[in-house]
Amino acid sequence: MIAFVGVGPGDPELLTLKAVRIIREADVVAVPKSGGGAGAAETIAASLLEGKEVLRLPMPMRGPREAWREAHEQAAIALAERLGRGENVAYLVLGDPMLYATSSYLMALLKPRFEVRVVPGVTAMCAAAAELCVPLCEDRETLTILPGFEEGRALPDGSAVIMKAGGHLREILAAGEGREMYLARSIGMEGAYAGPLSEAEADGRAYFSTVLVRPGEVRK
Repeated sequence: MIAFVGVGPGDPELLTLKAVRIIREADVVAVPKSGGGAGAAETIAASLLEGKEVLRLPMPMRGPREAWREAHEQAAIALAERLGRGENVAYLVLGDPMLYATSSYLMALLKPRFEVRVVPGVTAMCAAAAELCVPLCEDRETLTILPGFEEGRALPDGSAVIMKAGGHLREILAAGEGREMYLARSIGMEGAYAGPLSEAEADGRAYFSTVLVRPGEVRK
């Protein structure tokens, strides 16, 4: 059995009780690896990994789609080998496994042959809203989730969440001039910031950057 386990956005205290149990019970813990050193998911769950075998699977976060697909296929082969031996595997995922996560691609490759479970995790947008004490949406407001932002793009009229926004803060500020907007960066990690987007370092390129956009204008 493989369990795709959401480990939250950065703060180890946001791990759910179920996530902790599944990680502890796993024969092997698999984690995505996109650079040197321990990845974010592995770092979040570090206190639970002592004595565990950790399978680090290369998973590029940028680059051509072909490279992504090849990485997913190679990771699925490595995971299938362990599952074929009857091992229980916990694959750690930042945030939630069902929201813009590599786990969805691996799941599609493995589900036809193996038992698959999903352990939900706290999403970056929910952690950001909690840290800022800013509601994601109220009453009958709609909520739009954007996976990024491009220059020249218009913001939706209602509430919005812009994920992976670190490299586009200036563009978001320009697009939402006069709007009530907030930035949560690296929450639960070193160098965290949570506050008005207009007061944040606009050149910051932290990968873990989430912008919350409210429907109305900046409150005076």
